[in-house]
Amino acid sequence: MTRRTGSQLKPVAQLKPVARAGLLLAVPALALISVGVPLNVLIYDVPFLLAFPVTVVHGASIVLALVRPRIAAITSVAGLLLLVVLGRGDDLGAPWPLSVTALLTQILVIVVLGLRATWPVGLCCWLASVAVAAAGAALLPRGDTEAAVTGNIVLLTSISGGLLLLGVVVRQWQQIRSQLVRERAVSAEEHAKRVLVEEKARIARELHDVIAHSMSIINVQATTARYRYPDLNPELAREFDEVSAASRQALTEMRGLLSVLRDEESGGALAPQPGLTRIPELIENARRAGMRVEAHDLAVLDGLGASDIAGVAAFRIVQEALSNVTRHAAGARCEVRFARMDGDLIIDVRNDAPEPGVTPGPGGGHGLIGMQERAAILGGSVRTGRTEDGGFEVHAVLPLDSSDEQERQDR
Repeated sequence: MTRRTGSQLKPVAQLKPVARAGLLLAVPALALISVGVPLNVLIYDVPFLLAFPVTVVHGASIVLALVRPRIAAITSVAGLLLLVVLGRGDDLGAPWPLSVTALLTQILVIVVLGLRATWPVGLCCWLASVAVAAAGAALLPRGDTEAAVTGNIVLLTSISGGLLLLGVVVRQWQQIRSQLVRERAVSAEEHAKRVLVEEKARIARELHDVIAHSMSIINVQATTARYRYPDLNPELAREFDEVSAASRQALTEMRGLLSVLRDEESGGALAPQPGLTRIPELIENARRAGMRVEAHDLAVLDGLGASDIAGVAAFRIVQEALSNVTRHAAGARCEVRFARMDGDLIIDVRNDAPEPGVTPGPGGGHGLIGMQERAAILGGSVRTGRTEDGGFEVHAVLPLDSSDEQERQDR
């Protein structure tokens, strides 16, 4: 029974806002039609064959105003005009020139137009409605007192005009609010893209520093080969000279690339790139900052012989993982584990669930993307996700020698 009820309510919940509003407006529209038809026939002496279609068209304009505002404005004014022309009963106690149902129907139409259409459409419908009422009172007198007729017209003018103004204000406010939401979404998207580009540029700068160091060693070794080995074969000496020239050219081109990657803020970053040996220092600094960090198997990092790129990637992954704990689970206990398996360095950073009352800090997940990109450069991987106890885990697998990993992929 519960499933059947849920399946019956689901289509209604999935309706668009306009459709839901149409269903809500259909209720007063049907009520006004049901009351208006006998009222026009019995009190205002309108023939049933005319009263029924005119009242239905006039009442249906309420719902029609949601989807076709201009057509609804025309049909409502036309229906109002026909009701005024046809409804000239002898009961002088009935409101004139507009019946109660016609008055309420026209007010609802004008309100919906103010909320859904541009303000000229609602204004024109309001002016036309007032003109029809005034013309009916002036051209089709019925003998009612002047105060009663004037009050009927003033009632339409004041209530519908005030609600129209309110509807226009609400619609303009909604449009401004929607525009602000769109602008914020665009700004957030642009900020996310900028952060990703900056992170990629930072990774590229770090890789440049590592690769430039290796190229410099190659250049020095190739340049000094003929001096370190006086008996070197002339052909081999020429080979070393060519290697030296090629490495110098590569260094020159890399310096040009670096000038593009460096910005005003990073131009003075001349400190050596961090590696595996600085990870214990990183963890100790986190403890001094108040984090509850437990490190396991730090001895695995000693004597690994990892490439410089792998060392930088490992350091940055641990750094970003600890920063995420600080931002999103301040005060939670954190464990950092290291292991070595088949030439890969395995890093596992796991934290407990945040303490009650701790509000997670802002973050767009760009740090996690940076971890994955660093691991991908080496042919490794990073897996992140929630733990069963409500905490968070970062599991990274980094090949210690990217060249070996590349050879395995090529095979």
